[in-house]
Order: sequence, then structure tokens, then C-alpha cells
Amino acid sequence: MQTLFIPEIILIDLTDDKGNSLRQENILIGIQTFATYKNDIDIYPFLTDKDGHITITQEQIKNRADIFISYGLMDYVPLIYARPDIEIYYWGNDKLDRCINYWTMMLKNKKNYKPTEMEKKLLGHLEEKFAEVEKRETEELKIFSSCYNRTTRQKEDIVLVNDTWDKPVTQKNYIVSLSV
Repeated sequence: MQTLFIPEIILIDLTDDKGNSLRQENILIGIQTFATYKNDIDIYPFLTDKDGHITITQEQIKNRADIFISYGLMDYVPLIYARPDIEIYYWGNDKLDRCINYWTMMLKNKKNYKPTEMEKKLLGHLEEKFAEVEKRETEELKIFSSCYNRTTRQKEDIVLVNDTWDKPVTQKNYIVSLSV
């Protein structure tokens, strides 16, 4: 039975402590889901526009969850079976450092790896797919390295929103105060 209902559209407006729009682009935000069985799914990256707003679609969330699961590092069940509780959070520098170090190492190792002739024949038809994945990983590394969060001294993640997505809705709006 489905337990998590992803809104069709999620609007997040970041404000300062006085309620004024932050008007800061490239603030990196993530959404944490919590599994009822197996492992949690972390959905990212979502960036603010120049006015400090983020619009996230249901399709983007499903796509990012599929990407997260596709790495196959652990066992996961489909996102719709997660608990309905979610967290929307600001990425702190500790997490960014871990991701940057990991993806830098992974991409470097991919560039240094030279497949054998047999591997080339066996994996030839997958070469295009691998190129797409490497391009996406390179783009994400750039996002992690250049997001606004990197310019702050905030080491830990900051939970901005705790909410429950337990029934179908068209839109969720969040106005969130952030001071870093």
C-alpha cells in the first residue's frame, strides 16, 4: 500500500530572519525520505533561483530518486512505500565535502581505467549510457563545488522543513527562514 504521496509541485521560498526573500541563487537543498523497509532515499540537488525560490516537480523527485537507487549501493524499495514523513534540508559543508571528495575520486578513477579489448566488446553497447552517467556525475560535482552553501561556514545540514506527505495534493508551499 502506498504510504508516501509526492506532491505534483513543491514551491520553496527562502527568507531571512525578518521574512524578506533571500534573493540568493544556487543554495543547495535536498529532500530526505524515510524508509518503512530497507533504506532511506536522499533526493537532490535542488538549487534556488536568483530570487531564492525553488520549484520542484513530482517528475523531478521521481527521477532523482531513481538515480539515487540506480547506483545500487544498498537495497531500496520504491519511493511511494517510504514513510510519509519528509525533511527538506540545507546542505552543510561537511556533507558537501564528502560528496565532492567521493565524486572527484570516482570520476578520476573512471578516467584512469583502461578497459581490455574483451571488455570493450562486451560493454560496447553500454558505452553511450556510461557517457550519460559520467556527464551527469560531472555536472553534479560542479553543482556541489560551486553552490552558495560552499561560501558559508555552515558545517552541518540544517533541517528547514519537517512535513508529512500522506495524501495526494497538487501543490505544497513552504516559506522557510534560513540564516547562514
